[in-house]
Amino acid sequence: MYINNEFREYGISSSEYIYLVTLGEKDGVNLKALSRELMINQAETTRVMKRLEEKGLVRRKPCEKDGRAVIVRLTGEGRRLLPFIYEKLDLWTNLLSTEMDEDEVNEFIRVLKRMYFCCSDYINENLS
Repeated sequence: MYINNEFREYGISSSEYIYLVTLGEKDGVNLKALSRELMINQAETTRVMKRLEEKGLVRRKPCEKDGRAVIVRLTGEGRRLLPFIYEKLDLWTNLLSTEMDEDEVNEFIRVLKRMYFCCSDYINENLS
């Protein structure tokens, strides 16, 4: 609810911002790679990319080397939203970790990363 509430004024949702953040780090990726990176099925990624394109935040175009693949890029407007998104995510992280010291936060992040990589390995080995 926090994310949806904070992002509402910019017309993005909790199911959309993660794509913008990921494209901010790896712009110009194909849709399939983006889905795999986020561990979200390709049909859902396609739906979200369509919405973000309609909002003017991303641009999709066929890959020049493989016409079946679609390359996704942030638009200038999508890139301008990134600092706002990062600011809101930092506020949320600070709120979640208010009662934690730095060592506890670092340990929590370490465990989350470990869980992510376990899940990622499973998906790559069994669901690709």
